[in-house]
Amino acid sequence: MKKTNITLSIALAAVFSSSMAFAEAEVTGKIVHESAKFTTSGIGIGAATTRTQTANSHGKDNFKQETTAKIYIDGDADELHEGATYHVELNLMKDGKALNNYDSNESYTQRDALREAYVDMEQGDWSIRAGKQQVVWGTADGMKLLDAINPTDYSEMAQNQMEDSRIPVWMINAETDVADGGSWQAILSEAKSNKIAGLGISSGKARTHTNGDSGNAFIMKGVDTITGKVNGFMNLAPAMGQVARFFGQAGGGQLPGYTGATVYEFINNDGTSGVDSASERVDFGTSDFTGGRDAGDFFGLCGQVGGTNGTGTANCLSRLANDIDTIQTGAGELTKGSNSEVTNLIQTTQAEFSQGSGDADTVFEYMDQATFATFDSFANLDTTYKVVSPSGDSSNKGLRYKNSTESGLNWSINYLNHYDANPYVDLSWEDASGNALTPVYSNAALNSTSTFMSNTGAYTSKNTNAATTTITLERNGSVIDPLQNHITRSTGAANLGVDTTANLIFTEKLNRINSFGGSFDYSIETELSPVVFRGEFLYDQDVKVPVVDRAALRIGDLEMALRSENADFFKYVLGADITVMTNLMLSGQIIQIRNLDYIDESGRAPTRGAVTSNVTGVRYTADSATLHMSNGLNKAEENKEFYSLFLSKPFGASAEHRWNNIFMFEENGGKWNRLDAEFSIDDDTQATVEYNKYWGDANTQFGQLEKSSNIQVGVKYSF
Repeated sequence: MKKTNITLSIALAAVFSSSMAFAEAEVTGKIVHESAKFTTSGIGIGAATTRTQTANSHGKDNFKQETTAKIYIDGDADELHEGATYHVELNLMKDGKALNNYDSNESYTQRDALREAYVDMEQGDWSIRAGKQQVVWGTADGMKLLDAINPTDYSEMAQNQMEDSRIPVWMINAETDVADGGSWQAILSEAKSNKIAGLGISSGKARTHTNGDSGNAFIMKGVDTITGKVNGFMNLAPAMGQVARFFGQAGGGQLPGYTGATVYEFINNDGTSGVDSASERVDFGTSDFTGGRDAGDFFGLCGQVGGTNGTGTANCLSRLANDIDTIQTGAGELTKGSNSEVTNLIQTTQAEFSQGSGDADTVFEYMDQATFATFDSFANLDTTYKVVSPSGDSSNKGLRYKNSTESGLNWSINYLNHYDANPYVDLSWEDASGNALTPVYSNAALNSTSTFMSNTGAYTSKNTNAATTTITLERNGSVIDPLQNHITRSTGAANLGVDTTANLIFTEKLNRINSFGGSFDYSIETELSPVVFRGEFLYDQDVKVPVVDRAALRIGDLEMALRSENADFFKYVLGADITVMTNLMLSGQIIQIRNLDYIDESGRAPTRGAVTSNVTGVRYTADSATLHMSNGLNKAEENKEFYSLFLSKPFGASAEHRWNNIFMFEENGGKWNRLDAEFSIDDDTQATVEYNKYWGDANTQFGQLEKSSNIQVGVKYSF
């Protein structure tokens, strides 16, 4: 165990030491009940359980009925250290409407049962707070910039107050004043991840299309692209693997003569452009496979599942991918595996098929240049989702200095060496035994009269690239053969040999970064009232961001197509606060996030080893919150801006009530407005109401959550 972790463990032990004097403890608390319901009907992101997007549609239903008891225990800890005090906050909750783990306490979320537990003491010139706590460095409205020491629970987006959504962690927090009037603060804390709906859940093989957070009201498109039942690559990949296995079995594992053809050619094989459907056996309605397997009759299989010339091909692949569990052929019954209209593999008809880009919104459209030889490598492939926490020296370390000038300017500078609380996901390949697999490229040029079926004449290629790139997976330099575990290629007979099935591994991690920041605020007197100008600045080094390579995706290189790469960011908030009329506080902000390593390349061909793909495409930094199959895997902005306006005012005969409103506008049209009010019934009881409205462009951080707009009511009782 590292020394830093030992130190944190000592702090934890001190808080709960049996020798501490709890007898004189002061116990206070409050009981809070909140109920929430949707104000807009529809299907939330990630809520659908089939590709038809009709399941789990909600009306204006209740989705939250949460009761929480917060208990605060404070007292002296003289037996630990002279003059020391302790504070413990217990947070006991139950939600009768929440899904899965969200219905009760969970560690390292805003629902943690032990929310805070720390000891305060003086040691020399230092004030030390040791234990589970939260430390606030930034004060921006509606977002966190410098406030990066504690992770945040985003399972309800940013709807909760910062002090509630901030996740306390174990740390040592030490402060001291210095002779020039300034002060130093040193932080040593454990590293934990933000809580984001749809992430943070390890799983076994994903063939059952599971997602522990499915149906959560605040899953975002970027998360749905990873773990979603319908659009998540974690579940799309094994569904595609079942289709690949089916084709491999049907064609004796080789798709006779057709291995160099692409998805696009298969979809667009309509009996024209040089294809003679009668002589070349691609008439999908004439051959039924009942007379024994004939290589040239392979595509007669599509006739069995309802395909016809012209529009039958895409429909055939769609039915193979979605409807059919088994098909009887001359080689025996072929088990495709039941996708049962779950994942978005393929459009229903040829007319809906969009090649590679444009209106693509299904896997086979994005992978239009993948060859059938590539699919041999994917036969029966599976996926596994892993969550890897920081190991070794996993502590975050921070240092802050703050001071004021004689003119009244308050300023601070700070440095944090820490694990970025926003997780990223890496993709890699393994075989069934956990051995690493390496993707390898091989290129082939297609002549205008390439032969794709072994017993037929010439076929005019429709491949717009006029060349293909095939991907094989190698283990220690040897190509694996996933089909070999299931069939003997020459006969189609069952083979119980070594399992060489490929496994696509999704590994969720945190990346260690450096953050350099600063802040200021300055008050200027005006005729109305003082105006406070403030700002926060942050430079983040080596942040992991998603990068999409559309050319790699087109040929089926999933690992290279969706990867995380380092980027530096400069972020700032500039704001002004003023109080006008009768205690009406106005606060406006401009927020900009600048990606200093932004990627936007066109005509790029991916490379593996010494081989560069014959297929080209675009490569760009994607928007982690909104990239999705439905929006072309949304590109990020190089410089993203937000604007906010916050208003707060007391009301009532004795100003005993208060309302607040924050409006945030996001570049490209996303909008969020939260209006909340608190009504004092008596000294101990308050009633609350809150309305969150999301709207605007559906491919923005806020606009995508339109169907999650909601109203909440609650009551608080303090004792």
